[in-house]
Amino acid sequence: MEKRALLAFALSLAVLFLWEIFLSPDASRKATQPSAPQTAPQAQPQSPAAPSASFTPSASQATVDLQSVPQQHAAPVPAKAKSWVVDTPLYTAKISSAGGRIESFTLKKHRQKVDPASPLMDLIPSKGAGYLPLAVDLIQHKDWPLATMPYDGDGPVEIRLNAGDGEKTVALSAEIPGAVRVKKLLRFSPETYAVGVEVVVENLSEAPWTDQLGISSYAMPFDGVESSYNMSHVTVFKNGSLNQFDQKSLKKETPVLKPPMHWIGYENNYFIQALLPSVQEHFQVAPRLLDPDSGLLQLVYLTDPFTVAPGAAVTVSNVYYWGPKELEALKRADSRLERALDFGWFSFLAKPLLIFLRWLYNYLHNYGVAIIILTVIIKILFWPLTHKSYKSMQVMKKIQPKMAQIREKYKDDREKLNQELMMLYRTYKVNPLGGCLPMVLQIPVFFALYRMLYGAIELRHQPFWLWINDLTAPDRLFIGFDVPYLGGIPVLTLLMGASMFIQQKMTPSAGDPRQEKMMLMMPVIFTVFFVNFPSGLVLYWFVNNVLSIVQQYWINRYA
Repeated sequence: MEKRALLAFALSLAVLFLWEIFLSPDASRKATQPSAPQTAPQAQPQSPAAPSASFTPSASQATVDLQSVPQQHAAPVPAKAKSWVVDTPLYTAKISSAGGRIESFTLKKHRQKVDPASPLMDLIPSKGAGYLPLAVDLIQHKDWPLATMPYDGDGPVEIRLNAGDGEKTVALSAEIPGAVRVKKLLRFSPETYAVGVEVVVENLSEAPWTDQLGISSYAMPFDGVESSYNMSHVTVFKNGSLNQFDQKSLKKETPVLKPPMHWIGYENNYFIQALLPSVQEHFQVAPRLLDPDSGLLQLVYLTDPFTVAPGAAVTVSNVYYWGPKELEALKRADSRLERALDFGWFSFLAKPLLIFLRWLYNYLHNYGVAIIILTVIIKILFWPLTHKSYKSMQVMKKIQPKMAQIREKYKDDREKLNQELMMLYRTYKVNPLGGCLPMVLQIPVFFALYRMLYGAIELRHQPFWLWINDLTAPDRLFIGFDVPYLGGIPVLTLLMGASMFIQQKMTPSAGDPRQEKMMLMMPVIFTVFFVNFPSGLVLYWFVNNVLSIVQQYWINRYA
């Protein structure tokens, strides 16, 4: 029973591990246009300068007519276009007069590559093609080029915010005489990556008109090249749950998302562009894939139809977040945005482990060393359970001959066979599942560490030692020539596989040669799967294996 239980445990662990990587609902969740209950009417924010518009009553919140929303605002910024620059301790934002759009949003604490001379991370990667966020359209008046026409403002073109300063507002406006005036108020703070955006549309004509306001944002893969463990996708958080749309699902159809929703964003493991609606009615959001090859995506925020009387205005206020998926930064923007840092089913364990890892880093100043210390501490905490498991396995190995004799003697009497086996277990004070149950208790911690180590931005571009200069990149040692399919030698990964092989050889044998061969294949399988995993995760697994080898050696010699 013990050898079958151990084999079942090992295979179950492998299946769970591979399922978590490739098939878990947290990694491949698809939303199918979640239904939204109707919200009670709320007061729409009003422009201080004019009476507000009235939204057309709509019991069903009319479906977004995507054909009426412009797909492209590929208008490169003219070289002589006026711009406003907001500099804070966290980022530098540049707003172009061409459409009053965000031209760049550069993070000061994050670079594009691990090279210290690499450019700073810009969360507007679509700017090269002229696709800039906060493009505004009035759907029924397509002859008004509000998305790209020149905007102007009276404030300073350079604003510097230091820690402790209050919010600063960049106010821009554009006007089509006798028709419409659009004002954009962008509020920046030195304490957060969140930007408050207020769009005011005023009717300058002598007759009322009805329209819909569309605000488009654009997104592309942040790092240029996608990897299998860090794919970009759209996520919406509503009704207390996360729903994800990857590029494959967006190719099939464009989902139309209705309020209430807390936020919708485009994200990967480390960065996110998020829209946080300020009012939970009179709008819909549709993420639309424009170019499958480059991954260019348009996120359309579209209001319900509204009617604006002469001299009146309609105001739409939202919050936008362009920044890293750091726990504290997400909380400062909005407590519900914290859910963007998603570690799957084991988030309740992964987040405390991440906080403790950051605490270790404050003293050690090396996340690789912090991972080693964290692994040692976890190993010490589980030492009694693991010790009990190994001892149980040793005793089971010792009584294997007696078990074989009993099975042979009572092979035709199942009831008597079970009675004799239970008598044998009581005699030697051993639980047939004693080798597995302590390990099962460690599975949640293992998966929490796995999810945390491959998804924590704190490890991005953080060096460890020697050739490992990025704990979120695969382990590669380059020695002057390329290794086929890999580029370099995965030294740490090979050491991890070797340590796992040694650990398997030291583990008490189950007595069945076929099972032993199957167990010895596990190091090969894990090495293949780990070869492209972040080196920080490989480091954890290697250190855990080494500690297990030491523990097994001590038990084999002294227990």
